[in-house]
Amino acid sequence: PRENPITQFACVILDYETLKEVDRYETFIKPYNELVITQDALDKTMVSMTDIKKGISVEAFVSTLDKFLRGHNTSKKRPEMGRLVPVGQNIPFDNRFLTYAFKLCGKKWLECVYDNFIDTYPLAKLTWGLTGEEKLTLGINCERAKIKLTDAHGAMNDVLATAELLRYFKKKLRSKKGDVAAETSEG
Repeated sequence: PRENPITQFACVILDYETLKEVDRYETFIKPYNELVITQDALDKTMVSMTDIKKGISVEAFVSTLDKFLRGHNTSKKRPEMGRLVPVGQNIPFDNRFLTYAFKLCGKKWLECVYDNFIDTYPLAKLTWGLTGEEKLTLGINCERAKIKLTDAHGAMNDVLATAELLRYFKKKLRSKKGDVAAETSEG
């Protein structure tokens, strides 16, 4: 995050109970703070500099995202309990970029979302009994769960696949109903 900027961002808001999509936001972000956009990053994300230059400033991005996320918070006696819970594949990576961008703009990323998160990376390890020696990309996890991921590394494509992966893990967890014996007897 101190060397490379955020070039595109996407998120969906999911209903806590059903995990159905409630809202979404996506944008390109113009280069900022003299950070470098590498050709490798452009190749992986299939984003062009033309797309990025049509984006919004990092200040507009942070302000808009902050308002968007806070607009979906619920009111609770303790405000932090009403904040959205971030979900992602290897989400500490993304959080570092968002923390940097928010700090650059005088805001705190973890004030508009809950400071804990759900990471599909460890959920995959737990679900499939993996050690971490295996490659656990979003694409590989989607393959294991039979979820279609089109154009990996495109921000909204990754977000939609991650949401589907979260639904998959929710279904797996809730189908167990706390009964370890059921899992053992099923094989």
